[in-house]
Amino acid sequence: MKNQRSYPDSVILAPLHFTNSFVTLDSSIDDFQSLSIDVEILNDIPDDYAFYISPFNISLNGMPIYGGIQTHSDGYSVDDNTYQQIGRGGIFSRWYERSKEATRSTGYYNSSDGEGDFISVRNKLNWNTGKYRLKLSKAEYIPGAPIPEQFTPKDLYFAWGDMEHTWVTYTVENLESKKIDTIGSMAFPGKKLTMGKSIVYFTEQYHKAFDFANQDRKLGKDYIRYKDIPIIDMTLSNLKINEKELIPKEIKTYHNRTHHPDQDQIKMPMPVLSTDDYNPSTGVLTYRIGALVKW
Repeated sequence: MKNQRSYPDSVILAPLHFTNSFVTLDSSIDDFQSLSIDVEILNDIPDDYAFYISPFNISLNGMPIYGGIQTHSDGYSVDDNTYQQIGRGGIFSRWYERSKEATRSTGYYNSSDGEGDFISVRNKLNWNTGKYRLKLSKAEYIPGAPIPEQFTPKDLYFAWGDMEHTWVTYTVENLESKKIDTIGSMAFPGKKLTMGKSIVYFTEQYHKAFDFANQDRKLGKDYIRYKDIPIIDMTLSNLKINEKELIPKEIKTYHNRTHHPDQDQIKMPMPVLSTDDYNPSTGVLTYRIGALVKW
């Protein structure tokens, strides 16, 4: 939502999606069991840089979800409900539910209407340079009234406590150490889960604006000088659905497609700060993020 706030010229507001990459399957997945993808980060990401890698944006029984890994995560402690900043972590969110009971985590959760009604699980995760397998897995069934045979997504909104559900668990495996961290689980309406045929990956910088002025204006802690934007080289590969590897024929990537709603108030064209390269023979998608490509 736009506001009446004034901004300096020559800035990119946060959040900014450097990349939105689209995979379109031939059809939906009628009996979802799992989805995984390998993420490799090739250089260090500073602790004070708010960066989000989200390689699964999908729907299950029409409920939109997204998740991934962040350098600056947060949430409410499951122990005492206090809000905490937790640093590097994993995050898994779904929309059209608000009940905390539909989340399961040993660490942190959220329930909010700030970006539409959603619930989320989060947990601390020690990640940086390295290769990781991010995975969603269907877990236990929660008995209840059956969902309608012919349903629309709206039929299943806010259905916790009224209908049957199934837990879906998010884990992150360090492929070097083989350590697996469980971020948490969320409940989805239905016993059988159908995954939609669209998968979106995105990378995002949040919290701070980028300053592109010729001279350093020393705008303060909420801004990053464009020369100081960290450069991140990374790959996404080994996409698997129900444990079967899928090599998409095409992955279409857009740059700067998602940005702050007030960005059109800024007197500056949007510079492109990312590149992508997809190899359809290997299924490897390569990004370079943070370097000025063009105006």
